[in-house]
Amino acid sequence: MHTQHQKFITGVFLTLIAILGVAYYRTLQVPLTSVAEEVPVVIPEQGTTEADAAMGQIEARVSAPAEKPAPVTGKLKADTFTGTLEKVDTACFADGECFVEVDGKHVTAIMGWSQETVGSVMGVEGFGDLEQHIGEMVEVYAQEKGAGDYTLYGSEGFYIKLIAGTSEVQ
Repeated sequence: MHTQHQKFITGVFLTLIAILGVAYYRTLQVPLTSVAEEVPVVIPEQGTTEADAAMGQIEARVSAPAEKPAPVTGKLKADTFTGTLEKVDTACFADGECFVEVDGKHVTAIMGWSQETVGSVMGVEGFGDLEQHIGEMVEVYAQEKGAGDYTLYGSEGFYIKLIAGTSEVQ
């Protein structure tokens, strides 16, 4: 009876060590997403198998340089304009798009859970506070999307700025 109990305890002990070993090993792993961002895409030559292509990508990740290459960026068409704040829509607070309308121009400020680079709102505590300033002047520097649509996405430098003391109602 004593021997069965010792075997049971030994089995539990070895199982715990194995679980802890696997957990520790996983903490040492580098996520492939962060490494993949540092490595150019490997395009397999014609005639290579899927396994060959996958192996080529693995070799490229292993031999990737320590420095992250500069991101490829295109030119954004940006515009700066001043106008009357006509509408503030806070739908992004419910996982949608937050935007303002300035002299009939639609300016996207926030998109739900988006992780893209985005500009800022200046002159108020937060985006929702703009609702208290409808009828006042704002300056907008944003990416032009065409047909009167603009967005703060694409650069940290983009902004919607409340111009203090500019209410149209005097």
